[in-house]
Amino acid sequence: MPIHFVYLTFHKFDPALEKAVLFAAGNTLVCDDLEEAKVLSWTGERFKVVTVDGILLTKSGTMTGGTSGGMEARSNKWDDKKVEGLKRKKEQFESELEELGSIREMHLKESETSGRISGLEKKIQYADIEKKSIEDKLKNLKQEKKNIKDSIGHITPEVQKLKDVIDKRSKDIRKLEKRINEIVDRLFKNFSQSVGVANIREYEENQLKAAENMAEERLSLSNQLAKLKYQLEYEHKRDVESRIKKLESSLISLENDLKLVHKKEAEVKLATEKASEEINRWKEEVKEWKSKSEECEKEIQEWKKQASAATTSISKLNRQINSKETQINQLDERKREIIEKCDLERIELPLISDPMETESSIGKEFDFSQLNRSLLKDRRPSDREKLEAEFKQKIDALVSEIERTAPNLKALDQYKTLQEKERDVTEEFEAARKEEKQVADAYNSVKQRRYELFMEAFNHISSNIDRIYKQLTKSGTHPLGGTAYLNLENEDDPFLHGIKYTAMPPTKRFRDMEQLSGGEKTVAALALLFSIHSYKPSPFFILDEVDAALDNLNVAKVAGFIRSKSCDGARASQDSEGGSGFQSIVISLKDSFYDKAEALVGVYRDSERR
Repeated sequence: MPIHFVYLTFHKFDPALEKAVLFAAGNTLVCDDLEEAKVLSWTGERFKVVTVDGILLTKSGTMTGGTSGGMEARSNKWDDKKVEGLKRKKEQFESELEELGSIREMHLKESETSGRISGLEKKIQYADIEKKSIEDKLKNLKQEKKNIKDSIGHITPEVQKLKDVIDKRSKDIRKLEKRINEIVDRLFKNFSQSVGVANIREYEENQLKAAENMAEERLSLSNQLAKLKYQLEYEHKRDVESRIKKLESSLISLENDLKLVHKKEAEVKLATEKASEEINRWKEEVKEWKSKSEECEKEIQEWKKQASAATTSISKLNRQINSKETQINQLDERKREIIEKCDLERIELPLISDPMETESSIGKEFDFSQLNRSLLKDRRPSDREKLEAEFKQKIDALVSEIERTAPNLKALDQYKTLQEKERDVTEEFEAARKEEKQVADAYNSVKQRRYELFMEAFNHISSNIDRIYKQLTKSGTHPLGGTAYLNLENEDDPFLHGIKYTAMPPTKRFRDMEQLSGGEKTVAALALLFSIHSYKPSPFFILDEVDAALDNLNVAKVAGFIRSKSCDGARASQDSEGGSGFQSIVISLKDSFYDKAEALVGVYRDSERR
């Protein structure tokens, strides 16, 4: 595979064009044909490859250029390699034809093959029949599975209920066992302290262990004694006196030990019998206490029922008291209104001369002795309303009669009283009006300040968004870039309506924001974000995969813009339009974005694979 590297050397050029020259030439591989170019560009590490025909394969996988006609193309129509390949194929086909043999052999093979095909077709038919039966069985099994699931679904709530009941019962059992243990510990407290154990259960366990140990020692000693007896008999037969003496002495010592063990066992038996008698006695007392505790619990339940009944009756009485208190308050209010009305109309009410003789000495005490006894009785609210209506009719009749007979002599006094009330009301109205004016002025000043701050920010953002959008969308083919602007739907009161954001990418006509593609929306959103940042800059940005919907060209533009705003050179020389630089933390999966960063931090899924 012949590969030629192209080295372009410019002897004289402007140093400012160095990046452009490197971008145009780069490291490009030149190949003879398209197959070699595909192998180099699309397998393993990717390279920028160009063929002698002019076909260009980029690192991203795109393929452009090439020629389809002309003398040069027709001259390469019959390549030597292709001719050799066709010759080899011809020879291969001839060898295969020789292997096939004569026509008769072919007919024989054809008949054998047709027989096999018919047999296979029958097998296929049988297989189809078996497949249908299996599908029917599978359908029945699925139905049975569904029925079983339904039955499980019906049984599951009942099982859950039983589990809940079992858990509740087990909790109650544990509580009762704990309570029984506490009662037993209280009953056997003195005995446990005298014996030197924490509770009676520990004592029983210790006694049981001691008895088991004693039995084990007794069994081991009896086994040793039997062994020694057998050994003694054996030694007697051997007539070894010295060993017999030793064994007799050991036997005597073991018998003594056995006697001691029997003695200890008897003492332990006596102690255990005494302890068992005491335990039985304490168990009887525990039973008595249990019966007493059950009776106490029954009494407690009865008292709880009585307490709940008493609380319900108390709540009823409290409601009745509250209703009576509200009635009393209503009657007191009604009484006060009547007294004020009488004071206004200069009506003198009969009072008790010495209020100390009555039950209460607070406030004025009225004399109701002049009323009829029928009026002094307690009445229902409906009766009182009827009586009040009758009194009003009588009063109206008397007032009309007085007006017909004589002029109102109290009109002047009533007029003065009304004038005083009018003066007080007027003063209160003026004070309220002044306070309302102060509050309205403060509200209007805050509203105006809010409007000024909003319009200041809006004017700044709307004046910068078009410039930033042009920087993000301009390219070599479209040096002017796109257009973006903001409009207020209600300029007089912008807070009642929204803001219309319009963005027109290069070579695109006007359309709504919803009709733009995902990448175009992303670029428009970034332009709005950077223009808002230009008003009151923040210390730094955190951008999380903002390039997800962008193609390689737009990724390069956005990365270049962020680098121009965040690199040291850009911070040293700010934009001529008054833009501000910033620092940024970018999370990205595209190498064309993060290769322009000043520093990189890699995140790995598994630290062992780094």
